[in-house]
Amino acid sequence: MNPKILAGLALGIGASIIWGGHAVVARLALAGQGFHPLDLAACRFIPGGLLLGHLAWGARARLREVGLLKLLVLTAVGGLGNFLIFVGALVWAPASHGGTIAPMTAPVAGAIAGWLLLAEKPTNGRLAALAVMLVGVLCIGWDGLASNQPGVWKGDLLLLAAGGSWGFFGALLRRWQVPAFPAAGAIAVISGILVAPVWAVTSAASFFALPWESQLWMLFAQGILLGVAAMLLFTRSVELLGPTRASTLAVVVPITALLLAAMVLGEPLTPLKLLGAGLALAGMLGAVTLTGRR
Repeated sequence: MNPKILAGLALGIGASIIWGGHAVVARLALAGQGFHPLDLAACRFIPGGLLLGHLAWGARARLREVGLLKLLVLTAVGGLGNFLIFVGALVWAPASHGGTIAPMTAPVAGAIAGWLLLAEKPTNGRLAALAVMLVGVLCIGWDGLASNQPGVWKGDLLLLAAGGSWGFFGALLRRWQVPAFPAAGAIAVISGILVAPVWAVTSAASFFALPWESQLWMLFAQGILLGVAAMLLFTRSVELLGPTRASTLAVVVPITALLLAAMVLGEPLTPLKLLGAGLALAGMLGAVTLTGRR
């Protein structure tokens, strides 16, 4: 196989594994290590803002044209707001739901957002693929209800909201013609500015009371791996493979989440959960490979 393709596959899979492991890391931190959702947000966006701020500064003229109001909306649906919804969901929902429901909902919401905001009507094939994905999401949600775990339904609803807002985030970037890298930098900076004072007042003291090893691990996992490394790995993968082939690697995200949740947290791989994941994965592959490039 072409070394360029191999490198692109390796980088894309690496990014997808980081994204798939995010729900497991967050669930473990919230349920067993004493972290608060604001701690995770601070670890994600304060270092992220410092490391990615140069992307926004280099395109400050273009971002000034976009305007602060639109950047705040993008921060709400694709930055701090989206992140808090996602990690807040994991207070109730298992990691296996976090790593499947949100990423599977995002393409469905993205298709709806593209139809409403960009007048991009999905093809019949794409609609069929998205419908299969939606059935998969419903299977996983039903698995949570059948488990009788208290509050899982609250977490699943928040995960639907997180996936839905991410789908609209992509459509808004295109509608407002905001370049991706400067947007990532601006959103990280704005998110860091918004979360820092709230975190300092409400939960910073309990964060610094945790073992220093836990603090450093969370800063690395959220700020470096999730905030910077995954974005750079996937971007390079797109350059090497092209957007269509690179997008198919998104199927690794729910697979990673299910396996890590089972191995690290002991969450059961129930037949209904596996059925839902299988349907959603088939829908993902169909949506990307069989029905066009978007």
